[in-house]
Amino acid sequence: MYHYGYMPLEWTYVTTAVFSLALALFPTVAFVVANKVTCNPALRMALSIPGAFVLSEWLRSWVLTGFPWLNPAYGVVDWALAGWAPLLGAFGVLVALSWISGLVAAAWFVRRQWIYSIACLITVFSILLLGMTGRQVTWSEPAGEVTLRLVQPNFEPRLLQQSISERFDEVYFYLDNVTVEKAEVDAVVLPESVYPLAWQQMPAKEHDRLMQWVKTEQKDLIFNAFWFNESTGRFANAAMQLDKNGNTTVYQKRHLVPFGEFVPWGFHWFIEAMRIPMADLEAGSAQQPLMNIAGHTASVNLCYENLFGSEWIEVFEKGNPAFLMNLSNLKWFGPVKAAEQHLQVSQMRALEMARPLVSVTNSGATALIDEKGIVQKRLPTDQEGVLDVTVIAVKGEPTPYVKLGDWPALLLALAMFVVAGLICLFKKRSQKG
Repeated sequence: MYHYGYMPLEWTYVTTAVFSLALALFPTVAFVVANKVTCNPALRMALSIPGAFVLSEWLRSWVLTGFPWLNPAYGVVDWALAGWAPLLGAFGVLVALSWISGLVAAAWFVRRQWIYSIACLITVFSILLLGMTGRQVTWSEPAGEVTLRLVQPNFEPRLLQQSISERFDEVYFYLDNVTVEKAEVDAVVLPESVYPLAWQQMPAKEHDRLMQWVKTEQKDLIFNAFWFNESTGRFANAAMQLDKNGNTTVYQKRHLVPFGEFVPWGFHWFIEAMRIPMADLEAGSAQQPLMNIAGHTASVNLCYENLFGSEWIEVFEKGNPAFLMNLSNLKWFGPVKAAEQHLQVSQMRALEMARPLVSVTNSGATALIDEKGIVQKRLPTDQEGVLDVTVIAVKGEPTPYVKLGDWPALLLALAMFVVAGLICLFKKRSQKG
């Protein structure tokens, strides 16, 4: 807000503090309610707090369109618990993680009652074992290969301070390198924010330049630009594919960032203070085409959408993608922390869908992640570079998570909370009786 939005420094402190405190209300309310509902400390730790916490995290993921950063589940994508992801998704992993934490605390609390303590530890072992088993299951099988060149240009976010002609030349530099190197790739993929204007606003010579390149090189080009919808007179944030025949496929971003890409009612004054350009965009429709790259279908989304697994599974209603792709620009948030968190989010999405995921970012972490959520190749953050990868496209039935969504995990969390509350209620009634 201060460095890129030119917001007064005092306002950045206030808005950041208010926003952080607002998000902190979710776990706070969860702990307060669990404490009120459950009288027994052991039950509270083993059941009601984990259940309430998971439900509060789910609420945080959709209230005001959702702010699901820092979900603890993403921190364990390399652990045994990640095996829960294809079964119950990120919230299923969070159930397992929270439950284990609560059970360990409860086991210590009732350590003198060794039967209860052992029961807690056996449950912990069972949760871990199920996660390890889920990690070993093969949910998909190879269906071919797609070779991609992923470009990480490390452009500064102050896009509008650079002349448009310079930006066109800088982007084309990467395409020209493919020609000079005679790189054996099926497509070149550019990250979000490479073009700070709408496709329809680009000079005709730049259109011709890109069209000529894909036809001459016989390679596809995937990039991000704005898209102007003539029917509504509004702009959308879009991922575009120019195939080797010059045909265009457009994906318009569905889940927009509040205050960054659309203005919630009553907050126009805030956006004006931040001076964010293109801050009130149009959301894309639910029914949008998959991209076909070298004969394999790819589901592509943009930046913030990567945090919403429940929305990405809707793609499987229209087709069965062979791999996933996310185009992002995280340069706004600094060189390391946001990039590493975003990479963990991508690993979780790959695990949930049992599909390889290609993460293409402006400043990192640009990476190839396989269908088991393992990072196969990546570039360092906050550096310019290119990464040539071979994606093993896959096929197979959708995972249980893709078929059922978040509901099984949420029902499990709700059941934990309700059971703990009912046990306490029955105990109180029996004592009165």
